[in-house]
Amino acid sequence: MEEMAAAMFLENRLQHGSVRALGTPRRLCLTVADLSEKQDDVIIEKMGPAKKVAFDDQGNPTKAALGFAKGQGVEFSELETVVTDKGEYLCIRKKFLGVSAVELLPALLIKFISSIPFRKSMRWSSYDFRFARPIHWIMALFGGDVLPFSIENIQSGRISYGHRFMSNQPFEVTGYADYIEKAKKHFVIVEPEERKEIILREIRQAAAGVGGEALTDPELLDTVTFLVEYPNAICGSYARNISNCPGKSSSHR
Repeated sequence: MEEMAAAMFLENRLQHGSVRALGTPRRLCLTVADLSEKQDDVIIEKMGPAKKVAFDDQGNPTKAALGFAKGQGVEFSELETVVTDKGEYLCIRKKFLGVSAVELLPALLIKFISSIPFRKSMRWSSYDFRFARPIHWIMALFGGDVLPFSIENIQSGRISYGHRFMSNQPFEVTGYADYIEKAKKHFVIVEPEERKEIILREIRQAAAGVGGEALTDPELLDTVTFLVEYPNAICGSYARNISNCPGKSSSHR
């Protein structure tokens, strides 16, 4: 998602700072720092015919020169002569003013969301849109304001939701920092690294509490980190004497 977003902004001439993608089992989050309020202006140079074929012996423009100007939608007087490694050529320089990010982003975000790759995707209800799982809500903000767009029956807004079982309530968001803070109050740790730190700390404390040591597996730790939204380690136990199990004698331990 980070690479996709950076490529999207580059293609659309939108300057930005850091791009971060975060995730839990129930949500994908993309945050972009210092996103420009408008596209960069751009000057596009179109090369025309060589000067020696653009003018006749009397210095009048030829059909080639006039045809180039017409094809570019400009008057012949707007053409310039530039010197290149191959000689002098006619050219036209067109300046395109950047469009505001607010105007661009809704369509870009629809395309972005639909382009997130999954090994398997699905449709739901009677809709044609495909995603890893049915989309339940879309929160999209730029500078604290809602970026309005819709995907099937889901309209974007400033509402997110808490933990499915511990606090399945909507809450309004004004920005990224506000989102992180309010999500925690609704039992959701959005930052994966923070969830991983909590898991490590709690399993080590739990193991130490019974005189043991937690043997961590980095791959398993990553898997568990993305299986939970609000980690909480529990130290359990089981009976070692299984003499009462069917088919087992008391000599088995």
